[in-house]
Amino acid sequence: MKKYILSWLASFLVIFNLGYVFHEIIALDFFKKNIGDITRENYIIPFVALSFVFYTVILTYLYPIFYAYYKSKFSPIATGAIFGALMGFLWDGLQGGLIEVATFKMPFIVFAVDSSYHVLEGVLAGIIIAAVYTKLAKKENS
Repeated sequence: MKKYILSWLASFLVIFNLGYVFHEIIALDFFKKNIGDITRENYIIPFVALSFVFYTVILTYLYPIFYAYYKSKFSPIATGAIFGALMGFLWDGLQGGLIEVATFKMPFIVFAVDSSYHVLEGVLAGIIIAAVYTKLAKKENS
């Protein structure tokens, strides 16, 4: 259980905080310029955090299953990166991003930038989970 909790916590803390840096510092002007009217003046941070809690719990739970299938083909870190890219694309690229373009007056470029970020965020989360999980799993088996 420890490897799940620490994998989840590490991935959550990194990508939740990195999301703030990306959306509120690096790309803030881009987002305000391109989707200003539909963006809240202040985000509801507890909802954002809750979403990331669910996302990283799901990633942490599914990573060992994904790795068990691919361990003969890829290292744990490579598996984490592939898994994270897939989950980042599914979590944001399709469900969140493309549907937002279809339902809101949001330019496609916003989808491309934001969803690309979230796929890379998924890669990072997958790598963090893989690193922490496999390190702790090796300690358990020693």
